Amino acid sequence: MGLTDTVKLYSGFLRLRLKNGDPREYDRHWEKFWKTVDRTGADGQVVWDASAQLAAAEDLPRFLPFMDRSVPILDLGCGNGRQSRYLARYFDKVIGADIAPSAIELARQETTEEKNVEYRVLDATHPEQAEAFHREFGDVNIYIRTVMHVIQKVDRPKFVQSLRTMLGETGVLYQIELTSKALGYFRSLPVKGKMGLPPLIEQVVEHGVIPVGFDANERAELFPDSQFDLLKEESDVTVKTIPIAQGKEGTVPANYLIVRNRPAVAARMAS
Repeated sequence: MGLTDTVKLYSGFLRLRLKNGDPREYDRHWEKFWKTVDRTGADGQVVWDASAQLAAAEDLPRFLPFMDRSVPILDLGCGNGRQSRYLARYFDKVIGADIAPSAIELARQETTEEKNVEYRVLDATHPEQAEAFHREFGDVNIYIRTVMHVIQKVDRPKFVQSLRTMLGETGVLYQIELTSKALGYFRSLPVKGKMGLPPLIEQVVEHGVIPVGFDANERAELFPDSQFDLLKEESDVTVKTIPIAQGKEGTVPANYLIVRNRPAVAARMAS
């Protein structure tokens, strides 16, 4: 990856910034993307829509021992609901939530058998929406697979505030996120678009979504020990994608954490 490739990449990001406007308008950018999706699954247009066996099924042994299955689980950033439907095998109630109405519409269309799954539009960068969600559903466990890394750093404290609200006293959060090394990984793959990234990745950023990564050393600032009990974390794992290069799934550098509200903090929030 030489200077020419780097110039091509960052000039592409600049062009898209000028074209799409503020990357913090998450609802607008994600709705634009999901409106273009007419094919999901392994040969689809959604790069993270890996089969549950390559996604939630790998995550489940990490977090299930810490969660009460009778507490509903929120699949935050559910997209078309593939992982939500898998989680329905293990939890009494699953709520899939996404910022894009078109994603929720698709999730409802694809959820044909699971009766314990429902879907909501939710923007967790707005804490008042999290408060309304909590009034409707009460405390929930939360499953997040690659959401934080596309939230701009200025909005992350509000996002975490929303998580705290929805967890309440009894919920547990599992979050697996792409690290800042993900960009280098995607650039190293042999199949490239006009910016030097795999075409499925470029299709996402073309609509205004700007990933910035989430590294393990950011955990202490966003999930401080004064507010959260850290149950488990690991900084050297991967997230699998649908096939993106020469028929092979991507294995993208990632980290995960499992936390819950500290009891005293949760009690103050509930009072």
